[in-house]
Amino acid sequence: MTADLHEPPPTDFERTPPRDIDAEMSVLGACMLSPTACREVLDILDPAAFYQPAHTAILYGIGRLHAKGQPVDPITLAKHLADSGDLIRVGGAPYLHALTQAVPTTANAGYYADIVQDRALRRALIELGTRLVQMGYSPDGDTTNLVEQAVAMARDIRDRGMAAEDLPTEDILDFVQHEDTYDWLVPGLLERGDRLILTASEGGGKSTLLRQFSVTLAAGLHPFRTWEAIDCCRVLTLDCENGAAASRRKYRPLLDAAEKVEQPVRRGQFHIECRPEGLDLTRPADRSWMMRRVEQLKPDVLIIGPVYRLHAGNPNDEELARKVSTVIDEARATTGCAVLLEAHAPHHSGFGQHRNLRPLGSSLWMRWPEFGFGLRPVEDEKSAANTDGCRGRRVVPWRGMRDERDWPHFIRQGETWPWVSYKPIDLDEITGYSPTGAIW
Repeated sequence: MTADLHEPPPTDFERTPPRDIDAEMSVLGACMLSPTACREVLDILDPAAFYQPAHTAILYGIGRLHAKGQPVDPITLAKHLADSGDLIRVGGAPYLHALTQAVPTTANAGYYADIVQDRALRRALIELGTRLVQMGYSPDGDTTNLVEQAVAMARDIRDRGMAAEDLPTEDILDFVQHEDTYDWLVPGLLERGDRLILTASEGGGKSTLLRQFSVTLAAGLHPFRTWEAIDCCRVLTLDCENGAAASRRKYRPLLDAAEKVEQPVRRGQFHIECRPEGLDLTRPADRSWMMRRVEQLKPDVLIIGPVYRLHAGNPNDEELARKVSTVIDEARATTGCAVLLEAHAPHHSGFGQHRNLRPLGSSLWMRWPEFGFGLRPVEDEKSAANTDGCRGRRVVPWRGMRDERDWPHFIRQGETWPWVSYKPIDLDEITGYSPTGAIW
């Protein structure tokens, strides 16, 4: 039987309301699998946002358990819902277990909650539109009052679920009274949550320096003052440029150096993945691959890069860079880790004496980190050359630091460690300036 071509299309009122059942199931499953996800979801999601009434009842049950400080999992939640008479109504214990199986990754619980809230706002907008149509056709009421009422109703939808975020804005006199504290990973140098991009030319030493950071931080040594002990950090390195065999040859001398000062890297402190084919953090599969490792290992420091191997598109594309930075920030927020990111510097433009040390690619990488440093060969030709086992580099900030940090101005190749800090022989002690950076 053929359809009537003149049959009118279904009206808006006959359409299925916006909803995402997969997101609803995933957000509930994440709450039962991860206490962190549970806290995040309860902070941002209104139970009434669910399309399925059973899901609303389940989140209310999760919220009650959480408020009592009790564990939230399919077993404890099933008992709680059974005691309240809601278990059969929500699908029984098997459905609670099915919810935990529906979760791609608990790290994305906040995103799932945002989807659920977004669909709820869409439904509320449709409902508001229907009411506004009815109000417009109604002969009752003053038109000006109806317009004001419509504005107020739209404002209620806009602010729905945002009350918890709208805390009173703090007075400056109260704001400055808070005590400032640092959560140092390396005192004076690296704080938990810092984002840093290190740049240099090809073969300029940035990869070597980041490998040194990996080993020294995991061993409990200051990266530049390697005789100085610090608290050991849990390090995760995602090398997206070098293969496993090449990386092993680079790391063995560093591990031996830590052994020689009786600060060996203990098992469980330093994990590494080599992905010479790169990662495309704009793809869900690669995002999940990275986040699974971050969630499992919970690093204090994440070292990743280089930047140009973190997506497969145009390196100058601002939107692709934004997507990559969002994933890295998600990893950073998940464990509170510091992020050290490697990037190549552009080729010399032919103008000026020195090569630009800003990160190659999108300008977003200039704005994203709190700290950006580049390694530039010193002007003294002998000190800059890779001869006699010694070479010198200036450590040049290519963006203003958002906080004070004790980074060295000059590093050179050391006897035990690849890089050590030094004072050039022509250093002006007052200004800290050296015209050549000469080591000898």
